[in-house]
Amino acid sequence: MQPLKTAADLRADLQLPAIWRDLMEIPIGEVIRNRFQHDLVRGVVLTDALIGTFAAADDMQANRCFLYHLIGNGDGQWRVPRGGMGELVTELARVATARGVEIRLAAKVAAVESGPQGVRVETEAGGVFVARDLLFAAAPQTLARLRGQSAPASLEGAQLKINMLLTRLPRLKSGIDPRQAFAGTFHVNESYAQLEAAYAAARAGQMPQPLPLELYCLSLTDPTILAPELIDKGFHTLTLFGLHTPASLFDADPKQSRALASERALASLNQFLLDPIESVLAPCSDATPAIEVKSPLDLENDIFLPRGNIFHRDLEFPVLDDHEQAGDRPRWGAETDDPHIFLAGAGARRGGGVSGIAGHNAAMAVLAGG
Repeated sequence: MQPLKTAADLRADLQLPAIWRDLMEIPIGEVIRNRFQHDLVRGVVLTDALIGTFAAADDMQANRCFLYHLIGNGDGQWRVPRGGMGELVTELARVATARGVEIRLAAKVAAVESGPQGVRVETEAGGVFVARDLLFAAAPQTLARLRGQSAPASLEGAQLKINMLLTRLPRLKSGIDPRQAFAGTFHVNESYAQLEAAYAAARAGQMPQPLPLELYCLSLTDPTILAPELIDKGFHTLTLFGLHTPASLFDADPKQSRALASERALASLNQFLLDPIESVLAPCSDATPAIEVKSPLDLENDIFLPRGNIFHRDLEFPVLDDHEQAGDRPRWGAETDDPHIFLAGAGARRGGGVSGIAGHNAAMAVLAGG
């Protein structure tokens, strides 16, 4: 949350040469193999380098993903807002409108044009907005399309997302209390060897089996995300995140591939459950489906994540390149080729999506321009 520095300056400021080497100079897979002996421990550590990233353990993209997962709260601890993301959005809207911000909904952008005086945004409904600066919170690929430019190339997304509503938490074959087991991150088939095997299978065009995945029971952390009547009945939510399921696996037949991925994900989970997960799914209705499955292609279609990439594009190390010059004003990593357009989403040089860092830095970049 400071202006970008060169690698040399940042390394000197940190004064942690061993940590710098391990995270910035050599593959995280090599670090993990040298640091840990147990295959399962290695895998649990490696997952922080793979969430949403289709990469092998020795790919430097994994290092960058690992760094993004370490910045939560400054100590690697990520939290969720009480009441769910809806509460966060409601509070943001309240604060913004109290300060004179006008919020337009259902105003899909059709084109973005810029000139010496600022930026012109046109919506599909014919609305036109003109301003000095534009903070763009969607993907750089989307921005390029709206400006009539070629989209930047990037890695594709590689995650399967399944949201479930349960009548109760399933019992485990191990006998562990499910309230304890699902209280944190629940890792399934995520040993180091299993993760590397899944990556190799996906690279070869095959849906991994068993599918590595992890689960989060947010209703244990914060029951208020559910309606009071569901809380009284003992219902819970369960979010499943499958790894190494790149968009390319879904291209030929999106519907069938989604069904196959879902089948393998649930089978992977059921290996460890006394109650098959299907037996505790809440009754399905049109208004509240018990299970929702999203592939990378679904995420692209629904919320414009390019090829389902939750980071929008390849992650970068948070430093200025050696050939870059800061110029007359500091660089925040939000800048584009246009001095009036700034990236405020996950595709910024320091993005990360849910961290909010990109929005802060985009605002700082605008303020730096006077």
